[in-house]
Amino acid sequence: MPEGTEGKCQQCGATLLPRWRFCVACNAPVAGASRRPQGQLAETLRHLPSTHQPDKTVVFVPEYREERLKRERRIKMAMIGAAVGCVLLAVASFVFWRSKEHKKAQVPQMQRETMARNELDMYAKSIENFRADVGRYPTLQEGLSALLKQPPTLENWHGPYLERDYSVDPWGRDYVYQAFNDGKSYAVYTYGPEGEAAGRYFMQVNSGSPGQTASPTP
Repeated sequence: MPEGTEGKCQQCGATLLPRWRFCVACNAPVAGASRRPQGQLAETLRHLPSTHQPDKTVVFVPEYREERLKRERRIKMAMIGAAVGCVLLAVASFVFWRSKEHKKAQVPQMQRETMARNELDMYAKSIENFRADVGRYPTLQEGLSALLKQPPTLENWHGPYLERDYSVDPWGRDYVYQAFNDGKSYAVYTYGPEGEAAGRYFMQVNSGSPGQTASPTP
């Protein structure tokens, strides 16, 4: 209905107000009335941000969904592979560190074994030199000290047969000397790192193999 023109309601015959879309008497819609907002209201609606936002409706496309799922699976597998790689790297680093520490811990033990072997070899040579002068090995009573200091009853002693006292092994325990059959045979040994509690010698030399040190017992 044109502005400024009065009309009648087709339902009740009441006079219609200009620019109204409904009859004030019976609320019936006015035929031909503009449904677009006019004046200040229309200008305000045109400047509302919501009226200018793009349509965010997502259209479901099966091909896009399958591609998205494949991409997510690839990302997931990559993340799992990276995690497994990190775990394997950590395990390898730990094994390498433990191996290095184990080898480092073995160095002092190997040095002590070498020192004990050398000292037992010196004892074997010295005892043989003692026997060459005296005609027998030191008795159990004389012990290894007879290689450094002349026993009162011996006249053919031409020692000392050692340059110094080696009676303490590299593990801080005394070497054990045993004599058999009044000095006709002998054995010198060390109990090694476990001590006498091990119940067996660790290294030894004896009259049956002078100058040859027995290997460490297992």
